Amino acid sequence: MKNNKLKPCPFCGSTEVAFLDGGVYDEMRFQVECQNCGATVGFINESRSDDELGEAWNMRSTTEIKSKTMTLDEAIEYCEEVATKNCLEYVEEHQQLANWLHTLKYLEENAVMPIYKKQDWLGIANYYGRKQIPLVIEEMAELTQALTKYMRITQFGQPVRKTIDEVQDSIKEELSDVIVMLIQLQHLFNIDNATINKIADEKWKRTLQLMEEQECQRSNLKN
Repeated sequence: MKNNKLKPCPFCGSTEVAFLDGGVYDEMRFQVECQNCGATVGFINESRSDDELGEAWNMRSTTEIKSKTMTLDEAIEYCEEVATKNCLEYVEEHQQLANWLHTLKYLEENAVMPIYKKQDWLGIANYYGRKQIPLVIEEMAELTQALTKYMRITQFGQPVRKTIDEVQDSIKEELSDVIVMLIQLQHLFNIDNATINKIADEKWKRTLQLMEEQECQRSNLKN
């Protein structure tokens, strides 16, 4: 395989990619290297033909590199493709990296607020400081009002000026506002996630215990 058949570097996009000598025979090599950023693909303690090395180097996403950055999905795809070649160096590292990227993608897709947006809101919290506290109270009061209207309709059959769909839309909006403000409040009082998770876990355990006790009481009443 000739150098001009090697694909551009998947990291920097450079076309300055070449085979490096080092095998026992002239036609055998150890690795392919990007002359621009130094990225390499090779085999551990053994030389291979240009075709084998070229195939290993070219084994990545078919999407052409248009810039020096990858999307998260492209990075995952690349790492997983590299990890499928069990003869390549750094296979375990690429698989581990792919797993971490999958975790990051899951967190970004399932988090209440994406990381980049959260940083924006923390910047607002830093700007206004604890003047945001009255806004937290205000937003919680508005959520309480929306929930009260929902209960009046669904549990007590009382008339309100909004339809049930409008009330549910209000709950979504007010809940979003409260979450945004609580994130700022956590930041302003310097409360880390570990502390919140610990307290939440303790409360979860107490709630489970209470549920078990209530079930026992119901069972005793039936008997």
